[in-house]
Amino acid sequence: MRRTLLWVVLPISALLVLGLGAGGWYYSDQLLPAPSPYVPVPELAVTASDAEAGTVTVAASGGDVELFTVGLVSDTGALLLANGEGDRGGDTTTRTTTLLDGEWPAVGDRVATSVDAFFGDPATTLGLPFDTISVASELGELPAWRVVPRGADTDETWVVIIHGRGGGLSEGNRLLPVLDEFQLPSLTISVRNDPDAPADPNGYGFYGEREWLELEAAIEHLVEVEGARDVVLAGYSQGGSIALSLLRRSDRADRVAGAVLISPLVSLGATLDLQARNRGIPEAVIPPLLTSTRWISTWRSGLDFSQVEHVDRVDELPSDVPMLITHGSADTTIPLDPSRELASLLGQQATFVAYPDVDHVREWNSDPEGFEADLRELLTTALG
Repeated sequence: MRRTLLWVVLPISALLVLGLGAGGWYYSDQLLPAPSPYVPVPELAVTASDAEAGTVTVAASGGDVELFTVGLVSDTGALLLANGEGDRGGDTTTRTTTLLDGEWPAVGDRVATSVDAFFGDPATTLGLPFDTISVASELGELPAWRVVPRGADTDETWVVIIHGRGGGLSEGNRLLPVLDEFQLPSLTISVRNDPDAPADPNGYGFYGEREWLELEAAIEHLVEVEGARDVVLAGYSQGGSIALSLLRRSDRADRVAGAVLISPLVSLGATLDLQARNRGIPEAVIPPLLTSTRWISTWRSGLDFSQVEHVDRVDELPSDVPMLITHGSADTTIPLDPSRELASLLGQQATFVAYPDVDHVREWNSDPEGFEADLRELLTTALG
């Protein structure tokens, strides 16, 4: 009887191991490669357009088109939909619109919404002069946008803006009007695998576990070339993980006067769990499947998952850096709970703001006035 049972159990166990191994390899293929750069895809049809009245109607309702402020991008121009949700009419939405660049859309044109509301460079979309410079890193030259407001001191505090995974330099443009108000110069940086930046030797992305070295190089550039005294970090999504990794691991952390973490990647494990649930994977399968994914991913790339569990390493963070942490409660990309837990563990050092029913990196888009008020408060504290 025991021998018969053994011959039944062994093949089933082997099949389970093979299945989990195949699943883990598949998900490591999804996890490791560097993402394609973000490019808005024009899929929404313009059904009415009135340049004189400053309105555009698109064949869509709900979703990003009804965010309080959002960008609209076509093949011929960029626009800003601001100051409200607009007027619904069946399956269309009409919005008050400002032309940022290019041509006003015509009826029949295709457009895309973009939470990068000022999609393009700072001069074109915001009228803010900027320079494209190169930052030397161990992998090679990293392109960056240098924005210095009129009258700003370049030998005091800079803001370093770090975009999210698959994002681009324009992601941080939403911060620039407030930085201009504070006369704070900023450097929006690239990291490995970005367009025109050096690729990782194996073509992998590391969710902040290694990209913090590019942020460190940017801080060194500001200190050595600009004479900067200190910096404030502003990271979106993976950029938040990069900022936290630098604060925990870099000798340059003593130059950081404050941090703004927007929908930050605080726990890679919790993020993988959320995304597995989003894919409809059965609850019982998720833990062993993700364990297999972690083992295989580490074997293939050397990714140290423990370094992207910032809550578990909160004691490694400096205790004198004020932080603003924001997160949407409806984030389908990165879960809110690790951000809340990190802020709780940091105590009075951190301000946590949850945005009800808001998806990933859309905090400013849903409530520009509230977000900017919190940003001003953080900057005021960081500036002493």
